[in-house]
Amino acid sequence: MDFQEVLKKRASIRKFSSKKPRIEEVIKAIEASNLAPSPGNMAILHYIIIEKPETIEKISQACAQEFVGEAQFVVIICSKPNNVERAYDKRAARYVKHYVGAAVENFLLHITDQGLASCWVGAFSEHEIRDIARIPEDIDIEVILPVGYKHSYDKTEQRSKRSVFERVYFEVWKNKHKVPKRKIGDN
Repeated sequence: MDFQEVLKKRASIRKFSSKKPRIEEVIKAIEASNLAPSPGNMAILHYIIIEKPETIEKISQACAQEFVGEAQFVVIICSKPNNVERAYDKRAARYVKHYVGAAVENFLLHITDQGLASCWVGAFSEHEIRDIARIPEDIDIEVILPVGYKHSYDKTEQRSKRSVFERVYFEVWKNKHKVPKRKIGDN
């Protein structure tokens, strides 16, 4: 798919078919996620791939979002920020947040490009997810990504976005003019 098409086609899908993707496709999406810029080029993200339907159902309940249970895979993205904290002190949390966002977007764009579907899930019971996947206390659970094929009757498309030009400024806050009009004789 053309990159612009992938960007426009990516949407939060909440209806999955029973057709199961190959695990290799999920791993390739994780590899794409890993290409995101990270603080200090540190490898701080960890990925747990869940495939067992009964575990996926438990995760769905921990998210209080039924559609998660329809997915054929669930990927839990976690971070181990201790090295970032040592290197960047007070800025570490911000840098980890930036990295997670970039990594998840890479994942979602790759999933879309492969004809698969997902939805960024950030609302969940951390305690329950930690218990289900046996995640240690020193690891932060960042996001849950259900993965599958979009159900054929689901007509979900990316919602239209407001024009960015309402929110683009030049040089200073609220300045909507890039440069003053040219004077005669300027090149």
